[in-house]
Amino acid sequence: MNESMMHIMAKQYGISPLPEDATVAMAYVPYQIKENMYSAEQGISEGTMFPELNKPFEGMTVGESK
Repeated sequence: MNESMMHIMAKQYGISPLPEDATVAMAYVPYQIKENMYSAEQGISEGTMFPELNKPFEGMTVGESK
């Protein structure tokens, strides 16, 4: 969701994508807009319907070096 879309949603619906009193170290997921969505097949494959949330894990296993 781009910044301008967040402002439009806040104005149109009177809500913010994140809580006003967001606490440090708490996870929050912004509201998603149904503009950019994967097909059902790709969404199942990727694990999300929203490309903005598609963050594949690229970590390492224990003891593995970069």
